Amino acid sequence: MPIYAIFKLFLPKKNSIGLSEKLLSALASIIAIFLVMLCSQFFLAPHDLPWIVASMGASAVLLFAVPQGPLSQPWPFVAGHLISGFVGVTVVLFIDDLVIASCLAVSSAIFFMYITGSLHPPGGATALTVVVGGSSIQSLGYMYLLTPVGINLLVMLLWALIVNNLLPNRCYPNGIQDVFSQKTMDDSHQPEQNSLNISKEDVHEVLKEMNIFVDVSEADLNKIFHLSLNQLRKKRIGEVLCEDIMSFPAMSVEYGTEIESAWALMAKYKVHGFPVVDKVGRVIGMVSIADFLNQVKGSDENTLVERFKNFIKRTPDIEAEKLEYVGHIMSKPAIVIRNDQHINDIFKIFNANGPHHLPVVDHNDKLLGMITPKDLLAALHSDREAI
Repeated sequence: MPIYAIFKLFLPKKNSIGLSEKLLSALASIIAIFLVMLCSQFFLAPHDLPWIVASMGASAVLLFAVPQGPLSQPWPFVAGHLISGFVGVTVVLFIDDLVIASCLAVSSAIFFMYITGSLHPPGGATALTVVVGGSSIQSLGYMYLLTPVGINLLVMLLWALIVNNLLPNRCYPNGIQDVFSQKTMDDSHQPEQNSLNISKEDVHEVLKEMNIFVDVSEADLNKIFHLSLNQLRKKRIGEVLCEDIMSFPAMSVEYGTEIESAWALMAKYKVHGFPVVDKVGRVIGMVSIADFLNQVKGSDENTLVERFKNFIKRTPDIEAEKLEYVGHIMSKPAIVIRNDQHINDIFKIFNANGPHHLPVVDHNDKLLGMITPKDLLAALHSDREAI
């Protein structure tokens, strides 16, 4: 191998992190260490503070620079420090030799963090601090785990939970956004389904076969794969947007449209459904054949056809015993796509929901057009012919 190629292996690698993100990480770390120093000074003498805060400084790099990494999650962070601290205190109690105690404390901390799934690199410093920190720290014994380590962990974790969920494009811990919010179909963080059907279990098996620790979660690896596949599709298809292939003007009905009139329109235009819009044209729902059929389920003596005819027929009286308007039976919220989205985003919607008609809306949710699987196939066919 050429010398230059070997030399390049030691050079810093380019990253895609913006300057603003780097500054935010640094500012978050400043506040975190300030809070740790503030709390620790109540339990330690000034000359002992650097020993204790050193490991917290290393943790700050992980919690605020790579908050989505597996080593930065709450369990590795908290358990890694506490287990390592326990190991360090135990080693000091039985071994007097500084060199042997230092080596054994760090190596044992790594081993126990590994088997408990709490690998957190700064934990090694927490174990080593007990050995080399001097008599004032060693005299704390197992209280070292509570003050100052436990207090510092609590302060750092609370600050990480606050700042990493307030800053844009961050979440902490991993998956918390799925707990408190529902994913939308155009969510860029949602992995796209594809013909290869790569699952989390597949990724897990590959990592198991490699038999090494990778500082990227299985979920993130899966996400990277799907987003890369999505990017590849876009390159192959080209920059074709939904507004380029949609059919317009789009047929629609309003909330107050009578059910009989809506069914007549479906029969006339031979479609499976219509978007339902409000007075200013914003899509508020979708009415389809399935919504009609859901209203005539039952086991009375009338046949399905008779029940259906009775349902869609307008009630001549003032008072009605059945639903009369489209807004009463529509499905909501409607599954829509924006006009400026790439047509590649349509695949996951059709794959997950199988709609026959997909409303295209602007950023104010106003109806602009419709896309059907036929429109998508026609666009892909014309693109292939152009190639």
